[in-house]
Amino acid sequence: MTGEFQVDPSWYWSRERAEQEWEHVWTRVWHMGPREEEIAEEDDVMIHTLGRESLLFVRLADGSVRGYFNVCRHRGNRLMLGADGPAYAPRFTCAFHGWAFGLDGGLEHVPYRERFDPAVIDDPACTSLRTFRVESFAGWLWFTLDDAAPGLREYLGPMADKLDAYRMERAQIVDYKTFEFACNWKTTLDAFNESYHFQTLHSEILAWGNEDAPITLVGIHSYMVNEYGRPSPSYPEHDKLNPALEMLLTVNGIDPAEFAGRADDVRRAVQDAKRAKQGEGVFPYDTLSNSQLSDAYHYMLFPTTHLNLFPEFYVAMRYRPHPDGDPERMYFDFIMCAPLAEGETVPPYEHRVVRGGEESIEDVLKWGARQHPVVNEVLGQDVDLVEHVQKGLRSQSFTAPILSSDERRIGHFNQTIDALIRGRSIRDLIAESPVETDAIPGD
Repeated sequence: MTGEFQVDPSWYWSRERAEQEWEHVWTRVWHMGPREEEIAEEDDVMIHTLGRESLLFVRLADGSVRGYFNVCRHRGNRLMLGADGPAYAPRFTCAFHGWAFGLDGGLEHVPYRERFDPAVIDDPACTSLRTFRVESFAGWLWFTLDDAAPGLREYLGPMADKLDAYRMERAQIVDYKTFEFACNWKTTLDAFNESYHFQTLHSEILAWGNEDAPITLVGIHSYMVNEYGRPSPSYPEHDKLNPALEMLLTVNGIDPAEFAGRADDVRRAVQDAKRAKQGEGVFPYDTLSNSQLSDAYHYMLFPTTHLNLFPEFYVAMRYRPHPDGDPERMYFDFIMCAPLAEGETVPPYEHRVVRGGEESIEDVLKWGARQHPVVNEVLGQDVDLVEHVQKGLRSQSFTAPILSSDERRIGHFNQTIDALIRGRSIRDLIAESPVETDAIPGD
């Protein structure tokens, strides 16, 4: 990784580049798939699209999960024809010619079997459903289409231990929506991969949060930390409380009228309030640092997943190429997850695909008790611009981005993709990419 690397804007719209990404990136790395809870019982199935591939996650009788390509071995028809989401299937039957497969992937029935060459039709290597690898981590089912890829824990490296502290497996999905945008998948990912834009696009946050987010590169992955609970150094008032800081005190059981500290003291007060409750409920206060109790830790798991983590909930953002292959269209999954206190329930979520810009974010997302000012305020502002950015990337006047130190995750991300396309293996990159010392040690 060199400081001379430059991002080529054509990588965000070139069909040739999109094909290279599919061959060298999408089919070679690990991706976050469904939550374990979404296929909890035997014969439960989840249909999940990744670019041109339709994939099936199946819960077997022994409790394990197996992944199958959603393709009949006879003539290539899709076996399950529904939209992405949960389903139930004691067996898979092709609607075209009636071939039927068991949940173990084996061929169970072929009409007029005698009309086929026995050397082929009786050979499981020719007729069994094709599988892909599935592993479980943090309550999610992760998958790779590459049989030779490193194991998931090796792939995540030190990032796995950092995520373990949040006990993400305790959570469940509160809401899950997919947005379809007319832009490249990297255009949307870039919007959430830096906080340099906060001072302009999200200036309201400066009253209670720091836009100057320290960045740590963790091999092929990375994370940044936004301190919440005290004004940004660029905000003029650091003594008197403002409404946003008063809200943070209130939701953490502190009466703003009785708070004797300055605005800069709210962050520590929030940390102390949560620390006093550790071990009492479902939130993982006892395994987190003081910084993690109050601040937004924004993890990028290369190449397709962001996790914005708080002790009480987290947001998973997943980026996918569009099934039609157009490099200037993509799917953006926005998934709110939270651990529930004893006796607490949330309404079942209703997943749907929403065309970007056709409905307001507030009308689409239903988070209930997990409403949070950051999510409410900034998401709509970010996604309202991604299609405009895509158009600008197409201009002959735009030759390359000029990246600040606040945007070095974008350069690191693109350089990793480029190295894979140029023939480096994911194992080589894992071994060679530096793991930096935590920018925020946890105070």
